[in-house]
Amino acid sequence: MPHSKLDKYLDILEVVAERPQKIDHIAAKVHMETRELKNRMNFLVLNGVINERPIDDNRIVYALNDRGYAVFRTLRAFKYFEKLRESLPVIEEAKEIASILYKNSRKPRRE
Repeated sequence: MPHSKLDKYLDILEVVAERPQKIDHIAAKVHMETRELKNRMNFLVLNGVINERPIDDNRIVYALNDRGYAVFRTLRAFKYFEKLRESLPVIEEAKEIASILYKNSRKPRRE
């Protein structure tokens, strides 16, 4: 299943949350073309989620700022609750099956 935009941004933020990273390192970690990643990074910079930090004359690393950490934690929690919501029907079904099996095991058997 292809990643949604939300998943892609979460992947990027996850990598940058580890420590400030160069664009090529982020691209390799999130399996994204550099061109697409640059567009997404520009969006994150313009919206105040990450900062660009020059490390020498022509190299930049990207780092999460306070707002970025808040967005990252929120998106990660959102994904967790989404997975939890998807698994609830399975848990309910398992409870019903367990209840039926238990009731059947308590019935006297005829020989």
